[in-house]
Amino acid sequence: MHYYPKLLGNEAEMAHEDVHYEVFLKKNVKASWTLVEALKDRNAAMGLAKKLQTNHSSGSIRVVREVWDAESGGFRGGSIFEVGPEKYAGDEKPAEASIPCLTPDDLSGPAARDTLRRALSDWLERSQVCPMELLHRPDLIEQLDGSDTDLQHAIQKVAIARAQNSDASVHAYVRLITELVQRGIEQSRKEAKAGGKPPRGKTFAETASLVAGKSAPEKLMRRAIADQLSESYDMGEKVRHLLDMHDDLPEDAQARALAATHTDAFMAEILSFDSALRRVLGDTVDLGDEVLRLTGIYEGAPDSPDLSRAPETARRLASQIKQASLPAAHNELAQQILEKLRAPKRFRPRSVMAEIELARKLAQRLIVSAGQNLNLNPDALVEAFTHRSARLLQPDAIEEALSGAHTPVDQIERLFAMEDHLVGEENKKKLASYIRGKVQANTTVNFFLRGAGQPQERLSQVTSLQARAMKGGFPKADKRELVEAFDTLGLAILDATKVMDRVAGSNAPVLDRAAALLKLAATGLLPEGRCRYDAQARAVRMMESDEGRVAAGSPGGEQKMLAVQQLLAQLAPPETQSAPEEGTAA
Repeated sequence: MHYYPKLLGNEAEMAHEDVHYEVFLKKNVKASWTLVEALKDRNAAMGLAKKLQTNHSSGSIRVVREVWDAESGGFRGGSIFEVGPEKYAGDEKPAEASIPCLTPDDLSGPAARDTLRRALSDWLERSQVCPMELLHRPDLIEQLDGSDTDLQHAIQKVAIARAQNSDASVHAYVRLITELVQRGIEQSRKEAKAGGKPPRGKTFAETASLVAGKSAPEKLMRRAIADQLSESYDMGEKVRHLLDMHDDLPEDAQARALAATHTDAFMAEILSFDSALRRVLGDTVDLGDEVLRLTGIYEGAPDSPDLSRAPETARRLASQIKQASLPAAHNELAQQILEKLRAPKRFRPRSVMAEIELARKLAQRLIVSAGQNLNLNPDALVEAFTHRSARLLQPDAIEEALSGAHTPVDQIERLFAMEDHLVGEENKKKLASYIRGKVQANTTVNFFLRGAGQPQERLSQVTSLQARAMKGGFPKADKRELVEAFDTLGLAILDATKVMDRVAGSNAPVLDRAAALLKLAATGLLPEGRCRYDAQARAVRMMESDEGRVAAGSPGGEQKMLAVQQLLAQLAPPETQSAPEEGTAA
Protein backbone atom coordinates (compact mmCIF):
# COMPACT_ATOMS: atom_id res chain seq x y z
CA MET A 1 0.00 0.00 0.00
CA HIS A 2 1.38 3.39 -1.01
CA TYR A 3 0.61 6.56 0.87
CA TYR A 4 1.95 10.13 0.94
CA PRO A 5 2.67 12.01 4.16
CA LYS A 6 2.94 15.73 4.69
CA LEU A 7 5.14 17.75 2.35
CA LEU A 8 8.68 18.32 3.55
CA GLY A 9 9.75 21.56 1.88
CA ASN A 10 9.06 21.13 -1.83
CA GLU A 11 9.36 17.35 -1.67
CA ALA A 12 6.70 14.77 -0.95
CA GLU A 13 8.58 11.79 0.46
CA MET A 14 6.95 8.47 -0.26
CA ALA A 15 6.70 6.43 2.91
CA HIS A 16 7.10 3.01 1.39
CA GLU A 17 9.05 0.01 2.55
CA ASP A 18 10.52 -0.45 -0.97
CA VAL A 19 12.61 2.67 -0.51
CA HIS A 20 16.04 2.83 1.11
CA TYR A 21 18.92 5.33 1.20
CA GLU A 22 22.53 4.47 0.45
CA VAL A 23 25.25 6.67 1.96
CA PHE A 24 28.57 6.68 0.05
CA LEU A 25 31.94 8.13 1.06
CA LYS A 26 35.07 8.94 -0.98
CA LYS A 27 37.71 9.85 1.62
CA ASN A 28 40.11 11.52 -0.81
CA VAL A 29 41.01 11.83 -4.50
CA LYS A 30 42.86 8.50 -4.59
CA ALA A 31 40.22 6.57 -2.63
CA SER A 32 37.26 4.72 -4.14
CA TRP A 33 33.63 5.35 -3.39
CA THR A 34 32.48 3.00 -0.61
CA LEU A 35 29.02 2.18 0.69
CA VAL A 36 29.02 3.25 4.35
CA GLU A 37 25.48 2.21 5.21
CA ALA A 38 22.05 1.61 3.72
CA LEU A 39 19.19 2.96 5.79
CA LYS A 40 15.40 2.90 5.61
CA ASP A 41 14.98 6.35 7.13
CA ARG A 42 15.79 9.46 5.07
CA ASN A 43 16.57 11.62 8.09
CA ALA A 44 18.92 8.99 9.48
CA ALA A 45 20.74 8.82 6.13
CA MET A 46 21.08 12.60 5.96
CA GLY A 47 22.26 12.71 9.57
CA LEU A 48 24.95 10.13 8.79
CA ALA A 49 26.01 12.13 5.71
CA LYS A 50 26.41 15.31 7.78
CA LYS A 51 28.45 13.42 10.36
CA LEU A 52 30.71 12.01 7.64
CA GLN A 53 31.10 15.52 6.21
CA THR A 54 32.30 16.75 9.60
CA ASN A 55 34.71 13.84 10.11
CA HIS A 56 36.04 13.89 6.53
CA SER A 57 36.24 17.57 5.65
CA SER A 58 38.37 16.88 2.53
CA GLY A 59 36.28 13.93 1.40
CA SER A 60 33.12 13.58 -0.69
CA ILE A 61 29.76 12.27 0.43
CA ARG A 62 26.74 11.17 -1.57
CA VAL A 63 23.27 10.00 -0.54
CA VAL A 64 21.24 8.01 -3.07
CA ARG A 65 17.52 7.29 -2.81
CA GLU A 66 16.82 3.81 -4.18
CA VAL A 67 13.32 2.61 -5.13
CA TRP A 68 12.46 -0.97 -6.00
CA ASP A 69 11.03 -1.39 -9.51
CA ALA A 70 8.97 -4.56 -9.63
CA GLU A 71 8.80 -4.56 -13.43
CA SER A 72 12.54 -4.51 -13.97
CA GLY A 73 13.32 -6.55 -10.87
CA GLY A 74 15.88 -4.04 -9.65
CA PHE A 75 16.37 -0.66 -8.02
CA ARG A 76 16.24 2.70 -9.66
CA GLY A 77 17.64 5.65 -7.83
CA GLY A 78 18.99 9.13 -7.84
CA SER A 79 21.19 11.32 -5.73
CA ILE A 80 19.48 13.51 -3.11
CA PHE A 81 22.65 14.88 -1.51
CA GLU A 82 26.21 15.43 -2.75
CA VAL A 83 29.05 17.36 -1.18
CA GLY A 84 32.80 17.48 -1.71
CA PRO A 85 35.22 17.89 -4.63
CA GLU A 86 34.62 14.42 -6.10
CA LYS A 87 31.48 13.69 -8.06
CA TYR A 88 30.01 10.22 -8.46
CA ALA A 89 30.68 9.07 -12.03
CA GLY A 90 28.69 5.88 -12.36
CA ASP A 91 28.84 2.56 -10.59
CA GLU A 92 32.29 2.22 -9.05
CA LYS A 93 31.52 -1.23 -7.71
CA PRO A 94 31.97 -3.19 -10.91
CA ALA A 95 32.79 -6.51 -9.30
CA GLU A 96 30.40 -9.39 -9.74
CA ALA A 97 28.30 -10.33 -6.75
CA SER A 98 28.94 -13.70 -5.16
CA ILE A 99 27.26 -15.62 -2.36
CA PRO A 100 28.08 -18.94 -0.64
CA CYS A 101 24.85 -20.54 -1.85
CA LEU A 102 25.14 -21.68 -5.46
CA THR A 103 22.14 -24.02 -5.72
CA PRO A 104 18.68 -24.14 -4.11
CA ASP A 105 19.79 -27.10 -1.98
CA ASP A 106 22.53 -24.91 -0.48
CA LEU A 107 19.80 -22.85 1.18
CA SER A 108 19.29 -25.72 3.62
CA GLY A 109 22.74 -25.21 5.16
CA PRO A 110 23.00 -23.79 8.71
CA ALA A 111 24.43 -20.40 7.68
CA ALA A 112 21.82 -19.90 4.95
CA ARG A 113 19.00 -20.85 7.33
CA ASP A 114 20.29 -18.36 9.87
CA THR A 115 20.24 -15.66 7.19
CA LEU A 116 16.68 -16.65 6.31
CA ARG A 117 15.68 -16.48 9.97
CA ARG A 118 16.97 -12.92 10.29
CA ALA A 119 15.79 -11.63 6.91
CA LEU A 120 12.31 -13.21 7.13
CA SER A 121 11.84 -12.95 10.91
CA ASP A 122 8.51 -11.11 10.76
CA TRP A 123 6.96 -13.47 8.22
CA LEU A 124 8.26 -16.57 10.02
CA GLU A 125 6.88 -15.35 13.36
CA ARG A 126 3.49 -14.55 11.81
CA SER A 127 3.39 -17.95 10.15
CA GLN A 128 4.77 -19.72 13.25
CA VAL A 129 7.28 -21.70 11.20
CA CYS A 130 11.07 -22.00 11.17
CA PRO A 131 13.34 -21.82 8.08
CA MET A 132 13.68 -25.63 7.85
CA GLU A 133 9.90 -25.94 7.64
CA LEU A 134 9.75 -23.26 4.97
CA LEU A 135 12.44 -24.94 2.87
CA HIS A 136 10.80 -28.36 3.02
CA ARG A 137 7.12 -27.49 2.64
CA PRO A 138 6.01 -26.47 -0.88
CA ASP A 139 2.82 -24.91 0.50
CA LEU A 140 4.81 -22.48 2.64
CA ILE A 141 7.08 -21.60 -0.27
CA GLU A 142 4.01 -20.76 -2.37
CA GLN A 143 2.58 -18.64 0.47
CA LEU A 144 5.80 -16.66 0.74
CA ASP A 145 6.09 -16.23 -3.02
CA GLY A 146 2.51 -14.99 -3.15
CA SER A 147 3.00 -12.38 -0.42
CA ASP A 148 3.10 -8.80 -1.60
CA THR A 149 6.41 -7.66 -0.21
CA ASP A 150 7.87 -10.07 2.39
CA LEU A 151 10.12 -12.03 0.04
CA GLN A 152 11.18 -8.93 -1.85
CA HIS A 153 12.11 -7.11 1.35
CA ALA A 154 14.08 -10.10 2.60
CA ILE A 155 16.11 -10.15 -0.63
CA GLN A 156 16.77 -6.41 -0.26
CA LYS A 157 17.99 -6.83 3.34
CA VAL A 158 20.44 -9.56 2.42
CA ALA A 159 21.63 -7.67 -0.68
CA ILE A 160 22.29 -4.47 1.25
CA ALA A 161 24.14 -6.31 4.00
CA ARG A 162 26.28 -8.15 1.43
CA ALA A 163 27.08 -5.02 -0.57
CA GLN A 164 28.40 -3.14 2.46
CA ASN A 165 31.45 -5.40 2.64
CA SER A 166 31.84 -6.13 -1.03
CA ASP A 167 33.07 -4.60 -4.28
CA ALA A 168 29.76 -5.48 -5.90
CA SER A 169 26.69 -3.21 -5.86
CA VAL A 170 23.39 -3.72 -4.07
CA HIS A 171 21.74 -4.09 -7.47
CA ALA A 172 24.09 -6.92 -8.41
CA TYR A 173 23.31 -8.78 -5.21
CA VAL A 174 19.58 -8.29 -5.63
CA ARG A 175 19.75 -9.83 -9.11
CA LEU A 176 21.90 -12.76 -7.94
CA ILE A 177 19.81 -13.57 -4.85
CA THR A 178 16.53 -13.15 -6.73
CA GLU A 179 17.72 -15.62 -9.38
CA LEU A 180 18.70 -18.17 -6.71
CA VAL A 181 15.37 -17.79 -4.89
CA GLN A 182 13.38 -18.19 -8.11
CA ARG A 183 15.31 -21.37 -8.96
CA GLY A 184 14.49 -22.66 -5.50
CA ILE A 185 10.78 -21.92 -5.95
CA GLU A 186 10.71 -23.65 -9.32
CA GLN A 187 12.52 -26.68 -7.90
CA SER A 188 9.97 -26.89 -5.08
CA ARG A 189 7.12 -26.78 -7.60
CA LYS A 190 8.65 -29.53 -9.72
CA GLU A 191 9.18 -31.75 -6.67
CA ALA A 192 5.60 -31.15 -5.52
CA LYS A 193 4.24 -32.10 -8.98
CA ALA A 194 6.41 -35.19 -9.04
CA GLY A 195 4.76 -36.38 -5.87
CA GLY A 196 7.89 -36.27 -3.75
CA LYS A 197 6.05 -36.61 -0.45
CA PRO A 198 7.87 -38.67 2.17
CA PRO A 199 6.39 -42.00 3.33
CA ARG A 200 4.42 -41.92 6.55
CA GLY A 201 3.92 -44.74 9.02
CA LYS A 202 1.52 -45.11 11.91
CA THR A 203 4.19 -43.83 14.33
CA PHE A 204 7.16 -41.54 13.95
CA ALA A 205 9.51 -44.47 14.55
CA GLU A 206 7.87 -46.30 11.65
CA THR A 207 8.07 -43.18 9.45
CA ALA A 208 11.77 -42.73 10.27
CA SER A 209 12.48 -46.38 9.45
CA LEU A 210 10.71 -46.06 6.09
CA VAL A 211 12.57 -42.85 5.24
CA ALA A 212 15.96 -44.32 6.21
CA GLY A 213 15.54 -46.99 3.53
CA LYS A 214 14.96 -44.48 0.71
CA SER A 215 17.44 -42.63 -1.49
CA ALA A 216 18.46 -39.12 -0.25
CA PRO A 217 17.17 -39.98 3.23
CA GLU A 218 18.36 -36.77 4.90
CA LYS A 219 16.30 -34.47 2.69
CA LEU A 220 13.36 -36.84 2.90
CA MET A 221 13.63 -36.96 6.72
CA ARG A 222 13.50 -33.15 6.92
CA ARG A 223 10.43 -33.17 4.71
CA ALA A 224 8.81 -35.84 6.88
CA ILE A 225 9.40 -33.85 10.06
CA ALA A 226 8.22 -30.60 8.44
CA ASP A 227 5.09 -32.39 7.23
CA GLN A 228 4.26 -33.68 10.71
CA LEU A 229 4.94 -30.28 12.29
CA SER A 230 2.32 -28.75 9.97
CA GLU A 231 -0.25 -30.31 12.30
CA SER A 232 0.95 -28.08 15.19
CA TYR A 233 -0.68 -24.68 15.44
CA ASP A 234 2.23 -22.72 16.96
CA MET A 235 5.91 -23.04 17.81
CA GLY A 236 5.27 -24.01 21.41
CA GLU A 237 3.13 -26.91 20.23
CA LYS A 238 5.88 -27.82 17.74
CA VAL A 239 8.41 -28.16 20.54
CA ARG A 240 6.06 -30.63 22.26
CA HIS A 241 5.55 -32.46 18.97
CA LEU A 242 9.32 -32.72 18.42
CA LEU A 243 9.78 -34.08 21.94
CA ASP A 244 7.15 -36.70 21.15
CA MET A 245 9.09 -37.62 18.00
CA HIS A 246 12.33 -37.84 19.97
CA ASP A 247 10.64 -40.16 22.46
CA ASP A 248 9.59 -42.40 19.56
CA LEU A 249 12.84 -43.09 17.69
CA PRO A 250 13.30 -46.34 15.75
CA GLU A 251 15.35 -49.22 17.15
CA ASP A 252 17.60 -49.54 14.09
CA ALA A 253 20.81 -47.64 14.82
CA GLN A 254 21.10 -45.96 11.40
CA ALA A 255 17.47 -44.89 11.27
CA ARG A 256 17.59 -43.81 14.90
CA ALA A 257 20.66 -41.61 14.36
CA LEU A 258 19.09 -40.03 11.25
CA ALA A 259 15.82 -39.22 13.01
CA ALA A 260 17.52 -37.99 16.20
CA THR A 261 19.86 -35.65 14.29
CA HIS A 262 17.08 -33.97 12.35
CA THR A 263 14.56 -33.66 15.17
CA ASP A 264 17.36 -32.02 17.13
CA ALA A 265 18.07 -29.62 14.25
CA PHE A 266 14.39 -28.63 14.01
CA MET A 267 14.22 -28.23 17.78
CA ALA A 268 17.25 -25.92 17.85
CA GLU A 269 15.88 -23.75 15.08
CA ILE A 270 12.43 -23.40 16.63
CA LEU A 271 13.96 -22.52 20.02
CA SER A 272 15.73 -19.59 18.35
CA PHE A 273 12.35 -17.81 18.14
CA ASP A 274 11.08 -15.80 21.11
CA SER A 275 7.52 -17.02 20.63
CA ALA A 276 8.66 -20.63 21.03
CA LEU A 277 10.70 -19.86 24.15
CA ARG A 278 7.79 -18.02 25.75
CA ARG A 279 5.54 -21.05 25.30
CA VAL A 280 8.21 -23.43 26.63
CA LEU A 281 9.09 -21.30 29.66
CA GLY A 282 5.57 -20.19 30.49
CA ASP A 283 4.59 -16.94 32.20
CA THR A 284 7.45 -15.38 34.14
CA VAL A 285 7.53 -12.45 36.56
CA ASP A 286 10.57 -10.82 34.99
CA LEU A 287 13.67 -11.48 32.89
CA GLY A 288 15.39 -12.96 35.94
CA ASP A 289 12.83 -15.75 36.23
CA GLU A 290 13.04 -16.31 32.48
CA VAL A 291 16.83 -16.77 32.61
CA LEU A 292 16.55 -19.00 35.70
CA ARG A 293 14.16 -21.31 33.86
CA LEU A 294 16.38 -21.31 30.78
CA THR A 295 19.35 -22.15 33.00
CA GLY A 296 17.49 -25.03 34.62
CA ILE A 297 16.73 -26.49 31.18
CA TYR A 298 20.30 -25.88 29.98
CA GLU A 299 21.68 -27.65 33.06
CA GLY A 300 19.48 -30.65 32.30
CA ALA A 301 17.77 -30.35 35.68
CA PRO A 302 14.08 -31.27 35.28
CA ASP A 303 13.64 -31.35 39.08
CA SER A 304 15.14 -27.88 39.56
CA PRO A 305 13.01 -25.53 41.71
CA ASP A 306 13.41 -23.02 38.86
CA LEU A 307 11.21 -25.26 36.68
CA SER A 308 8.59 -26.11 39.30
CA ARG A 309 6.12 -23.56 37.87
CA ALA A 310 7.16 -23.95 34.25
CA PRO A 311 5.06 -25.93 31.73
CA GLU A 312 5.68 -29.66 31.45
CA THR A 313 7.41 -29.02 28.11
CA ALA A 314 10.26 -27.27 29.94
CA ARG A 315 10.87 -30.26 32.21
CA ARG A 316 10.67 -32.69 29.28
CA LEU A 317 13.21 -30.65 27.38
CA ALA A 318 15.48 -30.55 30.45
CA SER A 319 15.27 -34.35 30.70
CA GLN A 320 16.42 -34.73 27.08
CA ILE A 321 19.27 -32.27 27.71
CA LYS A 322 20.27 -34.34 30.74
CA GLN A 323 20.55 -37.38 28.49
CA ALA A 324 22.73 -35.39 26.05
CA SER A 325 20.36 -36.39 23.25
CA LEU A 326 19.77 -32.88 21.85
CA PRO A 327 23.21 -31.30 21.27
CA ALA A 328 22.02 -28.72 18.71
CA ALA A 329 19.13 -27.63 20.93
CA HIS A 330 21.52 -27.48 23.88
CA ASN A 331 23.78 -25.10 21.95
CA GLU A 332 20.80 -22.96 20.97
CA LEU A 333 19.73 -22.71 24.63
CA ALA A 334 23.25 -21.52 25.45
CA GLN A 335 22.94 -18.84 22.77
CA GLN A 336 19.54 -17.76 24.06
CA ILE A 337 20.88 -17.45 27.62
CA LEU A 338 23.79 -15.35 26.40
CA GLU A 339 21.50 -13.06 24.41
CA LYS A 340 19.28 -12.49 27.44
CA LEU A 341 22.31 -11.78 29.63
CA ARG A 342 23.33 -9.11 27.10
CA ALA A 343 19.82 -7.64 26.91
CA PRO A 344 19.36 -4.14 28.39
CA LYS A 345 16.36 -5.27 30.48
CA ARG A 346 16.87 -5.73 34.21
CA PHE A 347 16.64 -9.17 35.79
CA ARG A 348 14.81 -7.68 38.77
CA PRO A 349 13.28 -4.31 37.75
CA ARG A 350 11.94 -3.69 41.26
CA SER A 351 15.21 -4.02 43.17
CA VAL A 352 18.79 -3.19 42.23
CA MET A 353 20.12 -5.28 45.11
CA ALA A 354 18.04 -8.28 44.07
CA GLU A 355 19.28 -7.74 40.52
CA ILE A 356 22.92 -7.78 41.60
CA GLU A 357 22.51 -10.82 43.83
CA LEU A 358 20.79 -12.82 41.08
CA ALA A 359 23.43 -11.84 38.53
CA ARG A 360 26.15 -13.20 40.80
CA LYS A 361 24.33 -16.48 41.42
CA LEU A 362 23.64 -16.94 37.72
CA ALA A 363 27.28 -16.21 36.84
CA GLN A 364 28.47 -18.88 39.26
CA ARG A 365 25.96 -21.46 38.02
CA LEU A 366 26.55 -20.84 34.34
CA ILE A 367 30.34 -20.89 34.55
CA VAL A 368 30.11 -24.27 36.28
CA SER A 369 27.57 -25.73 33.83
CA ALA A 370 28.88 -24.14 30.60
CA GLY A 371 31.77 -26.57 30.24
CA GLN A 372 33.20 -26.52 26.73
CA ASN A 373 30.13 -24.98 25.10
CA LEU A 374 31.37 -22.55 22.46
CA ASN A 375 28.37 -20.24 22.82
CA LEU A 376 28.47 -20.06 26.61
CA ASN A 377 32.19 -20.11 27.30
CA PRO A 378 33.63 -18.37 30.41
CA ASP A 379 34.99 -15.43 28.40
CA ALA A 380 31.58 -14.75 26.84
CA LEU A 381 29.91 -15.03 30.25
CA VAL A 382 32.36 -12.65 31.91
CA GLU A 383 31.88 -10.15 29.10
CA ALA A 384 28.08 -10.36 29.36
CA PHE A 385 27.99 -10.01 33.14
CA THR A 386 30.56 -7.20 33.03
CA HIS A 387 28.29 -5.17 30.75
CA ARG A 388 25.27 -5.97 32.91
CA SER A 389 27.19 -4.88 36.04
CA ALA A 390 28.18 -1.61 34.34
CA ARG A 391 24.52 -0.71 33.76
CA LEU A 392 23.87 -1.14 37.48
CA LEU A 393 26.46 1.49 38.33
CA GLN A 394 24.65 4.32 36.59
CA PRO A 395 23.77 7.19 38.97
CA ASP A 396 20.04 6.42 38.89
CA ALA A 397 20.66 2.75 39.74
CA ILE A 398 22.98 3.73 42.62
CA GLU A 399 20.36 6.14 43.92
CA GLU A 400 17.79 3.36 43.78
CA ALA A 401 20.13 0.95 45.57
CA LEU A 402 20.63 3.44 48.42
CA SER A 403 16.96 4.28 48.86
CA GLY A 404 15.79 3.27 52.32
CA ALA A 405 19.33 3.29 53.74
CA HIS A 406 18.92 6.14 56.21
CA THR A 407 22.41 6.55 57.72
CA PRO A 408 25.81 6.90 56.01
CA VAL A 409 26.82 3.60 57.62
CA ASP A 410 23.82 1.82 56.06
CA GLN A 411 24.55 3.44 52.69
CA ILE A 412 28.23 2.49 52.67
CA GLU A 413 27.42 -1.06 53.77
CA ARG A 414 24.90 -1.34 50.95
CA LEU A 415 27.51 -0.20 48.43
CA PHE A 416 29.93 -2.80 49.80
CA ALA A 417 27.21 -5.43 49.42
CA MET A 418 27.05 -4.55 45.72
CA GLU A 419 30.76 -5.24 45.32
CA ASP A 420 30.32 -8.92 46.21
CA HIS A 421 28.23 -9.42 43.10
CA LEU A 422 29.82 -7.14 40.50
CA VAL A 423 31.88 -8.54 37.62
CA GLY A 424 34.74 -6.68 35.93
CA GLU A 425 37.69 -4.66 37.22
CA GLU A 426 36.42 -1.37 35.75
CA ASN A 427 33.11 -1.85 37.52
CA LYS A 428 34.92 -2.48 40.81
CA LYS A 429 36.89 0.73 40.27
CA LYS A 430 33.72 2.70 39.60
CA LEU A 431 32.04 1.32 42.72
CA ALA A 432 35.13 2.21 44.77
CA SER A 433 34.83 5.80 43.55
CA TYR A 434 31.18 5.89 44.71
CA ILE A 435 32.21 4.59 48.14
CA ARG A 436 35.06 7.13 48.45
CA GLY A 437 32.66 9.91 47.52
CA LYS A 438 30.21 8.76 50.16
CA VAL A 439 32.94 8.47 52.86
CA GLN A 440 34.21 11.98 52.08
CA ALA A 441 30.78 13.61 51.85
CA ASN A 442 29.99 16.31 54.42
CA THR A 443 26.92 14.44 55.62
CA THR A 444 29.06 11.36 56.37
CA VAL A 445 31.78 13.35 58.13
CA ASN A 446 29.21 15.23 60.24
CA PHE A 447 27.48 11.96 61.11
CA PHE A 448 30.68 10.46 62.51
CA LEU A 449 31.84 13.65 64.23
CA ARG A 450 28.57 14.56 65.89
CA GLY A 451 26.39 11.47 65.59
CA ALA A 452 24.69 9.55 68.37
CA GLY A 453 26.66 7.29 70.68
CA GLN A 454 30.14 7.48 72.10
CA PRO A 455 33.14 8.50 69.95
CA GLN A 456 34.63 5.04 70.46
CA GLU A 457 31.52 3.46 68.93
CA ARG A 458 31.74 5.70 65.87
CA LEU A 459 35.46 4.96 65.53
CA SER A 460 34.71 1.26 65.71
CA GLN A 461 32.17 1.62 62.88
CA VAL A 462 34.76 3.37 60.70
CA THR A 463 37.30 0.63 61.46
CA SER A 464 34.77 -2.08 60.59
CA LEU A 465 33.97 -0.40 57.24
CA GLN A 466 37.67 -0.06 56.49
CA ALA A 467 38.16 -3.77 57.17
CA ARG A 468 35.39 -4.51 54.68
CA ALA A 469 37.20 -2.45 52.06
CA MET A 470 40.43 -4.35 52.71
CA LYS A 471 38.63 -7.68 52.35
CA GLY A 472 36.92 -6.74 49.09
CA GLY A 473 37.98 -7.53 45.54
CA PHE A 474 38.76 -3.97 44.52
CA PRO A 475 41.83 -3.23 42.37
CA LYS A 476 44.94 -2.62 44.47
CA ALA A 477 45.14 1.14 43.94
CA ASP A 478 41.44 1.64 44.66
CA LYS A 479 41.64 -0.51 47.78
CA ARG A 480 44.53 1.60 49.06
CA GLU A 481 42.57 4.82 48.44
CA LEU A 482 39.55 3.41 50.29
CA VAL A 483 41.71 2.42 53.26
CA GLU A 484 43.16 5.94 53.35
CA ALA A 485 39.70 7.53 53.11
CA PHE A 486 38.48 5.65 56.18
CA ASP A 487 41.74 6.42 57.99
CA THR A 488 41.25 10.13 57.27
CA LEU A 489 37.71 9.94 58.61
CA GLY A 490 39.05 8.27 61.76
CA LEU A 491 41.62 11.05 62.21
CA ALA A 492 38.84 13.62 61.95
CA ILE A 493 36.94 11.88 64.76
CA LEU A 494 40.08 11.73 66.91
CA ASP A 495 40.81 15.43 66.32
CA ALA A 496 37.23 16.44 67.08
CA THR A 497 36.71 14.25 70.16
CA LYS A 498 40.26 14.27 71.62
CA VAL A 499 39.87 10.60 72.53
CA MET A 500 43.60 9.89 72.53
CA ASP A 501 44.41 13.19 74.19
CA ARG A 502 42.20 12.23 77.12
CA VAL A 503 43.79 8.77 77.37
CA ALA A 504 47.32 10.13 77.11
CA GLY A 505 46.65 13.00 79.56
CA SER A 506 44.85 11.01 82.25
CA ASN A 507 46.16 10.66 85.81
CA ALA A 508 46.88 6.93 85.33
CA PRO A 509 50.49 5.69 85.61
CA VAL A 510 52.49 6.25 82.42
CA LEU A 511 52.78 2.58 81.46
CA ASP A 512 49.03 2.11 82.03
CA ARG A 513 48.39 5.06 79.72
CA ALA A 514 50.72 3.57 77.09
CA ALA A 515 48.92 0.22 77.35
CA ALA A 516 45.53 1.94 77.03
CA LEU A 517 46.63 3.69 73.82
CA LEU A 518 47.87 0.44 72.34
CA LYS A 519 44.67 -1.35 73.29
CA LEU A 520 42.74 1.19 71.18
CA ALA A 521 44.67 -0.07 68.15
CA ALA A 522 45.03 -3.73 69.09
CA THR A 523 41.35 -4.24 69.81
CA GLY A 524 40.25 -2.88 66.40
CA LEU A 525 38.88 0.40 67.66
CA LEU A 526 41.18 2.51 65.46
CA PRO A 527 41.39 2.32 61.66
CA GLU A 528 44.63 1.16 60.09
CA GLY A 529 47.05 3.85 58.94
CA ARG A 530 47.79 7.14 60.61
CA CYS A 531 45.23 6.56 63.40
CA ARG A 532 47.06 3.46 64.63
CA TYR A 533 50.41 5.06 63.98
CA ASP A 534 49.47 7.94 66.23
CA ALA A 535 48.46 5.60 69.07
CA GLN A 536 51.64 3.51 68.71
CA ALA A 537 53.91 6.52 68.41
CA ARG A 538 52.45 8.11 71.55
CA ALA A 539 52.83 4.85 73.48
CA VAL A 540 56.45 4.43 72.36
CA ARG A 541 57.27 8.02 73.38
CA MET A 542 55.78 7.37 76.82
CA MET A 543 57.82 4.18 77.25
CA GLU A 544 61.03 5.92 76.20
CA SER A 545 60.43 9.03 78.33
CA ASP A 546 62.21 9.57 81.64
CA GLU A 547 58.91 8.95 83.40
CA GLY A 548 58.50 5.66 81.51
CA ARG A 549 62.02 4.44 82.39
CA VAL A 550 61.47 5.21 86.05
CA ALA A 551 58.13 3.39 86.01
CA ALA A 552 59.72 0.36 84.32
CA GLY A 553 62.29 0.12 87.12
CA SER A 554 59.76 0.47 89.94
CA PRO A 555 58.08 -2.48 91.70
CA GLY A 556 55.69 -4.17 89.21
CA GLY A 557 57.05 -2.00 86.40
CA GLU A 558 58.80 -4.84 84.62
CA GLN A 559 55.54 -6.78 84.31
CA LYS A 560 53.73 -3.69 82.97
CA MET A 561 56.51 -3.04 80.46
CA LEU A 562 56.25 -6.65 79.26
CA ALA A 563 52.48 -6.24 78.74
CA VAL A 564 53.05 -3.06 76.72
CA GLN A 565 55.66 -4.78 74.59
CA GLN A 566 53.30 -7.68 73.91
CA LEU A 567 50.66 -5.23 72.71
CA LEU A 568 53.23 -3.59 70.42
CA ALA A 569 54.14 -6.99 68.99
CA GLN A 570 50.50 -7.50 67.92
CA LEU A 571 50.69 -4.36 65.81
CA ALA A 572 52.86 -3.40 62.87
CA PRO A 573 55.85 -1.34 63.96
CA PRO A 574 55.22 2.38 63.65
CA GLU A 575 57.97 2.81 61.06
CA THR A 576 56.15 0.44 58.63
CA GLN A 577 53.03 2.60 58.63
CA SER A 578 52.39 5.95 57.09
CA ALA A 579 53.46 8.80 59.28
CA PRO A 580 50.74 11.31 60.13
CA GLU A 581 50.51 14.25 57.81
CA GLU A 582 51.05 17.71 59.09
CA GLY A 583 48.05 19.02 60.97
CA THR A 584 46.64 15.61 61.92
CA ALA A 585 46.33 14.19 65.40
CA ALA A 586 49.86 13.34 66.60
